[in-house]
Amino acid sequence: MTDNITEKQKEVIDYILAKIKEEDLQPGDKLDTEIAIAKALCLTRATVREATRILIDQRRIYRIKGSGIYIGSIGKNNQSGRFHALSPFDYQAQKGGHRAGRKVISASIVTVPDASMAQALRIKNSDSVYKILRLMSFDDIPVSLEYIHFPVSLFNSIEFKELENSKYSYIERISGKKVYKRDQNFHAFNATDEEMIKHMNIKLNDAMMELYEVVYLEDGTPFEVNIAIVNTNMLHLSQVSVRGD
Repeated sequence: MTDNITEKQKEVIDYILAKIKEEDLQPGDKLDTEIAIAKALCLTRATVREATRILIDQRRIYRIKGSGIYIGSIGKNNQSGRFHALSPFDYQAQKGGHRAGRKVISASIVTVPDASMAQALRIKNSDSVYKILRLMSFDDIPVSLEYIHFPVSLFNSIEFKELENSKYSYIERISGKKVYKRDQNFHAFNATDEEMIKHMNIKLNDAMMELYEVVYLEDGTPFEVNIAIVNTNMLHLSQVSVRGD
């Protein structure tokens, strides 16, 4: 114990770390609320809050405002053994015993496809976007096909190969800003598009899920519209959508 940690704070820290070990909690798993921990230990919520701040500084847990406390560290990709709270793909792959794979199939600069996307990205209908087709896989099994759109006006250049690692870590690095929020809409459909069927290795009329999301930087700037075709038999869609403090 260091001089900066009180006995009561250490009691909370030991309790949380023991709970993680005993329940085999993994990155992205949710912890008890601060109120529940305070009641369990007969301590004040303020003491629990200070103790959780220490664990957050140590990158053992993270807090999502309005949602709770989670295992792991926000803003880290799988190369450090931790996972970005907004991108659980690596975690889900590892949890299922798979190797996560990302492959950029094609990339080009095009006029923004439609007025609704232009509005979502806050650009003109005549403005250009990077259009990137990226396949996500568990081992060699396709689980998601992403149609990614970034405004050209926001990024002078994109190293497309970087998107075969962590997309959000790369965006944070080149923008100097944190990825903060994802607005998501889902709908089920039957696959009929030949390109989709080919890349996803599925059959005509197989049931799929489309995820349409707009992603924002911490200053509120929308930087991506992503239309992801998801095989939900392999990839479970996450509802965690806002970065915490």
